[in-house]
Amino acid sequence: MRRALAIGTGGLGALLLGALVCTAVVRRTPGTLSEREAMAVQRAAVLTLFVEREHARILVFWNDGAHPSPTLRLLQAAGVAVDAQQPDTAALALPLPVHVESLATMEEQFRASPDGWEAWFQRFPASSGIITLTRPVRLPVLADGINRVAVVVARTCGEHCHSAWRLTLQRAPGGGWRTRTVQPLTLPRD
Repeated sequence: MRRALAIGTGGLGALLLGALVCTAVVRRTPGTLSEREAMAVQRAAVLTLFVEREHARILVFWNDGAHPSPTLRLLQAAGVAVDAQQPDTAALALPLPVHVESLATMEEQFRASPDGWEAWFQRFPASSGIITLTRPVRLPVLADGINRVAVVVARTCGEHCHSAWRLTLQRAPGGGWRTRTVQPLTLPRD
């Protein structure tokens, strides 16, 4: 009887220890962001790349749920898992004019103008190309306790002009998000 009780108590101790470990792992495992947080992360990433670095004066976003942007197709072909998100330009509250493009509007313009991208950049001369955003992903909390997220931002800027970056952002002291790192992603040639 005593032996059974000791085993039962040991089993309970192991169960409690397992529960504590699971709780710690859950706290350190990526989770989803609220829509508001996701928009704040995307906004910070776009501002870092296209306002601070490239000084764009208009932002053009790919907004076609049925067709991924050309750069996202290249990323997917390279084996990069991306979860594209249609931009909510109002929620992003960007300080620049914003325009959205879809495959249909691009095809219409390219039919109307044999110069294609040259004509496109005449329409949007102060842009950096067409931007695609992915859903931000929460990263595990490291020993420093700082919350970090990652987002991929892709750009199509011509027939053979594509760029993509993985940005890591962290909580700023004031509660917003600031860019910690910008990592260019290698794209296959198209």
